[in-house]
Amino acid sequence: MQNIHQYEFQRIKAPGLQMAIIMMGAFMAMLDTSVVNVAIPKLEVVLNANTDRIQWVLTGYILVSGVVIPISGWLTDRFGAKRLFIYALTIFTFSSALCGIAWNLDSMIIFRILQAAGGGLLMPLANAMVFRIFPPNRRGTIMGIFGLTMMTAPALGPTLGGYFVQYATWRLIFYINVPIGVIATILAIFILYDFPYKTKEKLDIWGFAFSTLGFFAILFGINNVSQYGWGSLWVYPAVGIGAALLIMLVATELIIENPVIQFTVFKDYLFTMSVIITSIIQIAMNIGIFLLPLYLQNILGYTALQTGLFLTPAALASSVMMPISGRLFTKIGARPLGLIGLTIVAVTTYYLTFIDLNTTNATIQTLYIFRMLGLSMAMMPLMTAGMNVISAKMMNQASALGNTVRQISISLGLAILTTYMTNQDKSQVFYLDSQVAVNTPQWSLLPQLESKLHWLGVPIRSEQTTALMQIYNWVQARGFISGMDDVFMITTILTVIALVLTIFFSSAKEHALRQSKQQ
Repeated sequence: MQNIHQYEFQRIKAPGLQMAIIMMGAFMAMLDTSVVNVAIPKLEVVLNANTDRIQWVLTGYILVSGVVIPISGWLTDRFGAKRLFIYALTIFTFSSALCGIAWNLDSMIIFRILQAAGGGLLMPLANAMVFRIFPPNRRGTIMGIFGLTMMTAPALGPTLGGYFVQYATWRLIFYINVPIGVIATILAIFILYDFPYKTKEKLDIWGFAFSTLGFFAILFGINNVSQYGWGSLWVYPAVGIGAALLIMLVATELIIENPVIQFTVFKDYLFTMSVIITSIIQIAMNIGIFLLPLYLQNILGYTALQTGLFLTPAALASSVMMPISGRLFTKIGARPLGLIGLTIVAVTTYYLTFIDLNTTNATIQTLYIFRMLGLSMAMMPLMTAGMNVISAKMMNQASALGNTVRQISISLGLAILTTYMTNQDKSQVFYLDSQVAVNTPQWSLLPQLESKLHWLGVPIRSEQTTALMQIYNWVQARGFISGMDDVFMITTILTVIALVLTIFFSSAKEHALRQSKQQ
C-alpha cells in the first residue's frame, strides 16, 4: 500500500501549481468568514434590516458550513476530491455573485446559505488534497505555506472589507470572489489531479441525519448565546438536542460497516492530541481577532479601515513565520516549535490582560504581532504532525473531522468567553457607577471637570451635561476593558493548558516518520 501511495506522489504533475489552485479556493473561503463582519452595519442600513435579522447573514453561513464540513470526508470518498472541489468552487463563486446583487435581506440570507454550501467544503477538501499531493518529507514546508490561508485571511478580512465599505461599495466584498473563483475553477478542471475514489458505497442515512441535525442544532444554539443568553429557549434546548443527536451519531457510526463519519481516526493518539491542541490555539487566535477590533473601534474610535490597517502588520508577520516554521518542522519536529510558539502566545496574552486606557497603541500592536508569530510557529507543525500519521485512505475523513472539531471549538469558545466578558463588563460598570454616585468623594470633583470644559470653550449651560457624559463614557470604557482583560486572562490559562499538552505531543509513529524524512 505504501508503494502505491509513493507511486501516486510521483505521478502528480506540477504539484506547486496544484497547490496554488487549492490555496486560491481555501483563501477565498477563509477570507469570506471575516470580510463580511465589517460590512454588517452597512448592510443593516442598505437592506433595511434590524440587528436581530441582519445577524442571519453571518449565522446562516456558519450553520450551513457546520453541516457540510463533517460529511465532506464521505462526499470526497464518494465523488472524488477533484470533482467535489470544482463543484464547491463553482457554487461558492456563483453564490458570491448573487450576494453582490442581493436586493433585500431575504435574498442575501438565501444566497449566503448557498455560498456556505460551497465554502464549507473548500477548507477540509483543500487540507486533504494538499496532504495527498505531497509526500511526508515535503509536508512541513508545504503546510507552512498553506497555513497562510488559515492565519492571514481572517486578519486581512477587516482591512479589505473596511476599505470597500468606506471608499467603494459593500458589494465588492462579494464580487471580489468572482474573478478569482472563475480562474481557480478553470485551472482546477484542466490541471488538478484526479485522485482515485470509491463510487459504490451507499449513504449511511442515520449517520447523515444525526450529523446534519446535530451539528445544525448545536451551532444554532451556540450562535444565539450572544443575543439571548445561555438561559434562553433559543439556546439551551437547541444545544441539548444537538448534543444528544451527536452522541447518537457517535454510537451509530462506531457500529455500522460504512459510516458517513469515521470516528475511528481518533484512535490515533497523535492525531487526537493534534486536534485538541490546535482547537485551543484556534480559540486563542479568534478571541484576539474578535476583541481587538472591538477595542479599537468602540474605545479608541477607529474606523473599520483603520482597524484593519492596525492588524495588518501581525498578518504580515504570520505570513513570514509560516514557511519558516514549516521548514523547521521537517528538521526538528512539531513539539519544540509548539512549545516555543505557545510560550510566546502565553506570555503576550498575559501582558494583554494589563491593557487600560493609558496603554499605548504601539504596545498593543507589538504584543499582537508577537502573539501572531507564536500562533504561526505552533499551529501548522502541530496540525501537520497529527495528519502525517493518518493513512491516505483515511485522509479525507481525518481532515473533515479535524476541521469540524475546530469550528465547533471556535464557536463554543467565543460564545462562552463573550458571555463571560459581557457579565464582567456589566459588573465593573455597576461598581464604577456606585463610586461616582451623588455624595461620593468622586462626585465632588464634578465642578472641577465643568470648569475645565468651560475653559476649553464648552457653553456654560452645557458644562454639566458634557461633564456627566464624559464620566459615563469613562465608566463604559473601563467596564469594557475590564471584561476584555479578564477574557485575555482565561485565554492565557487555555494557552498554558495547550502548552502542557504539547509536552506529551509525541509518539513512536511520528518519530519514525520524521526519521525516515531525514534519511
